[in-house]
Amino acid sequence: MRFAFARNSVITHALAIVAGAVLAWLALPVWREAVMRWNQKDYGLLVEQCDGAMRDHYQAKMRAADEPSRDTGLALQAGEVGLIVCQDYDLYQKQLIQWGLREDELAQMRLKAIEARAGDLDEVVGTHEIRF
Repeated sequence: MRFAFARNSVITHALAIVAGAVLAWLALPVWREAVMRWNQKDYGLLVEQCDGAMRDHYQAKMRAADEPSRDTGLALQAGEVGLIVCQDYDLYQKQLIQWGLREDELAQMRLKAIEARAGDLDEVVGTHEIRF
């Protein structure tokens, strides 16, 4: 009698574990979508700021290389300081990964951020284009 109870208990616990795992697996996409929606605005702002900072830094670096002067050196320094926002972007991205997002979801959030601030295709291209 005692053996039958123990066997039923093991079966019941195993079924509960399997049911919990299946439920968690099915709920994962819902969780990821909720995390994406909740963080889209803040993440999108950091995407935009980091994108601009990288563009400004690159342009300042090219100007400093072409026309070395005190002013272009100061502009390059300011561009380097502006890259600090990219550190915030990176930390936020790592936090979203810890909350369960994958690179695909982060890429989708970046594209949504770009689309949100671009009214037409020229603006989307301009966002990704580095001008000399």
